[in-house]
Amino acid sequence: MKRKNYWFLFAILLLSLTSLSQGQNLTSDSSRGEERKTSVWNPQPASPEDTDPKPIRVVTHVNESDFNTLLDLNKAFVSETGIQVELKNMPDADAYRQLTAALKVGEGPDIMLVNSPWIHPLALGGYILPAESYQSSTTGSDVISPVSQMLEWNGYQWGVPLDMDPYVLVWRRQAALPGSGDALPGDKEWKEFAAKLESRKDKQTIALPSGDAYAFAAFMGAFGTENPVNPSDEAMEAIMKLRPSIRFIPSGDMPKAWSSLSEGGLALMSVPYSAASQANVDRMGFRVPERLYAANPFLLRGRSFAVSSQIEDPGKAAGWIAYMTSDTSLNLWTDSTGYLPVRKKVYAQDGFPPATPPLSLDRLLQPSEGGALDRSLQSKWNDFAAAAKLFLSGKSTDVQYREAMGGRPNEKASE
Repeated sequence: MKRKNYWFLFAILLLSLTSLSQGQNLTSDSSRGEERKTSVWNPQPASPEDTDPKPIRVVTHVNESDFNTLLDLNKAFVSETGIQVELKNMPDADAYRQLTAALKVGEGPDIMLVNSPWIHPLALGGYILPAESYQSSTTGSDVISPVSQMLEWNGYQWGVPLDMDPYVLVWRRQAALPGSGDALPGDKEWKEFAAKLESRKDKQTIALPSGDAYAFAAFMGAFGTENPVNPSDEAMEAIMKLRPSIRFIPSGDMPKAWSSLSEGGLALMSVPYSAASQANVDRMGFRVPERLYAANPFLLRGRSFAVSSQIEDPGKAAGWIAYMTSDTSLNLWTDSTGYLPVRKKVYAQDGFPPATPPLSLDRLLQPSEGGALDRSLQSKWNDFAAAAKLFLSGKSTDVQYREAMGGRPNEKASE
């Protein structure tokens, strides 16, 4: 009888312990649920102790060389954190369509590295999260103003910018701009330069890559056109005077063009900064059409990271993006690709790797004036590419150019 009582008491004790254990589990689950809720909205970068085997899926839209650089940086990230990351590149011309098609059916990536102008339509479509939702703080205040403005919508920043590769006007300083020395030319020197080019009408001394609308836009911007859709009469007149000096260079002949620039045959070229930075030309000068780029940030040709709205763990995404945009990674990226950083602090004295900034940026570093961006050039990009090529090559008049861009032939456009 006494033995039965012992078994009865033991059973009661076991039931009590089981109930207590269940109560503790409920409290712990609730706490972890609250932690998960907080981490989704304002997560911290993942730590090396993270043992979740599910990899981060990243899709990029870059060329093969840039993708290989990303693979190297990602390998270092995986080695340091133990977090697995799958990278897939979409170099195709219709990459935006492929990406949005995957996102629509819930099969998109966790992170995207895409052209910065894509960020706005991706946000409008509800495909991505605002950067504030997965970063404890954004770098918006330190980002070059037009780039930052391009990534903003509805009061939020929707992407994390990586770089930019604007077209610049380049020349060999000793040959092209007498009297300017090592200093970058101001408006006065630039007008003198234009006059010198105009006087050499027997030679085609200005080189533009054939069929390259970005090169056309940079050239027009450098000579006074802030809005190529509706340029001022003064800007059109200045460009018309230089038309006989323009030579269009096929892509296969660009190495010869660089040699000609180095030897003094060519006086000026419109090319991407990355190409100019890697060219073997001594004492090369640059001019950035800042007013054009401030009004049309998409012409800066940058790339930005974005995080899918369907992601399960934004904290890991934040950690990977933070690693890719760290000072060390950005220095390696700039050295490898030749693309320009987008953070203002880099353009301070001695802040540019490995030396002082090669470009003089003024307006682009100033705070944006606010207001909605004028997207007229971006929306008419194909029309501009066709009309500018005809006009710059002398196959159409300024009146025909204005008509092609939807303007009235005799209208006066303000700067």
